[in-house]
Amino acid sequence: MFTARRTRYAAATVAVSALAFSVAACSSDDDASGSGKSGSSDKTISIALPPAGWDEGTAASYVIKKILTDQGYTVKTQSADLGIIFTGLAGGSYDIYADTWLPTTHAAYLKKYGSKIEDMGTWYDNAKLTIAVNEDSPAKSIADLKKYAKDYDNKLVGIEAGAGETGVVKNDMLPGYGLEDLQFQTSSTSAMLASLKSAEQSGKNIAVTLWRPHWAYTQFKIRDLEDPKGLMGDAEQIHAYAHKGFSAEHPDIAKWMKNFKLTDKQIGEIENLMRNDDQYKDKPEAAVDAWLQKNPDFISSVTGGSGATETSGS
Repeated sequence: MFTARRTRYAAATVAVSALAFSVAACSSDDDASGSGKSGSSDKTISIALPPAGWDEGTAASYVIKKILTDQGYTVKTQSADLGIIFTGLAGGSYDIYADTWLPTTHAAYLKKYGSKIEDMGTWYDNAKLTIAVNEDSPAKSIADLKKYAKDYDNKLVGIEAGAGETGVVKNDMLPGYGLEDLQFQTSSTSAMLASLKSAEQSGKNIAVTLWRPHWAYTQFKIRDLEDPKGLMGDAEQIHAYAHKGFSAEHPDIAKWMKNFKLTDKQIGEIENLMRNDDQYKDKPEAAVDAWLQKNPDFISSVTGGSGATETSGS
């Protein structure tokens, strides 16, 4: 997501990912059966899901899964840490990963594994790393956090310690704005969102690391702080990547992935169904089915005419 967004798992994670992959790749969380219609005789596709809380990638991945299952593929999904995902993608254990932020955030992974993976296309082009606060709090820009530190309990609530955005905040933003004395609390994306919810319910001020697109902007009364020095980075693109040779093995899928695009509105709708609608919580495929029922032409816009099959209610 930008100059380093969540680079979501930095150098140390890249270094240990090969070790972890052999353990993490042992299980997948779901699949759907079919016969397939494209070049390779292998009709089973594995999609790597991003870590919990990275909802734009999760939403996109399950929409892609629906597209492929409707076209007759068996699709398996598995969540893992980012370093493990890129190690598996480069080794062919995963076929597709849909949440790669470029040109900055995941640059380290492209530098390490670029010769063993291939770009399947950009599906979103305005991703941004942000520092967000509750709407009625005093800070207007990141620089204001120095003046109003006490109003935010002298704390900035972050996400995973190994995330790219964490590195940007720690190495660029905090020193760049003279905020070294601000307590930068890292834990997990889920913990950050829980803190955001708790602060809103209690009426306390809070400052968090966030990014766009994210459903939190529609769920909570928050706004972004201005970044006059541009230290959180410019807008980035979100790409889908596959292992080397995937396009030759599956030319139809490669063509569909080039056509696959989601807007802010579409991402927000899917994320809200997945995260905030009690009917679809923990049921991402059902959430996608519900969204597609209201957007019946979406799959055909990707596949060039082959529309969605009847959606299931589960």
